[in-house]
Amino acid sequence: MIIVYRPDDDGEEQHFDMRSVRTSEAQIVERTTDMKWGEIKLGVRDDEPTALRGIVWVLMKRGQPSLRWSEFDPPVDSLTSRFDAREVASYAAEIVKLPEGQRAQAVAELKAYALDEALVEGALKDAAEPPKETVETSAASG
Repeated sequence: MIIVYRPDDDGEEQHFDMRSVRTSEAQIVERTTDMKWGEIKLGVRDDEPTALRGIVWVLMKRGQPSLRWSEFDPPVDSLTSRFDAREVASYAAEIVKLPEGQRAQAVAELKAYALDEALVEGALKDAAEPPKETVETSAASG
């Protein structure tokens, strides 16, 4: 998951990759938010404000070690989660298995939640291709 932070002061949009959180940082977020890691992961996916804030805050602390929790209190609408390329590919693989009548809605939703909408079409194309066969060579016995 990628968390997109759009500062309200017309600052530049920033992206925070949740997969980059270290174990020690996850523990800090758990203690600070009073949430378990599993709750935080689900919360990020569901755009839960405390989970989003916790991840962005701990990742921002890498560049600003003295940043306090109380000092990072962005507006709720300035944080949202989006799927990274790996997640887009995973969902695309599931979409191609759906009945034809259900695919359009699923594709529209995937595009809405993908960080980069352009990745969706390529991921769907890749997922729809048959698996590549591996060519096995056998050694001739002589």
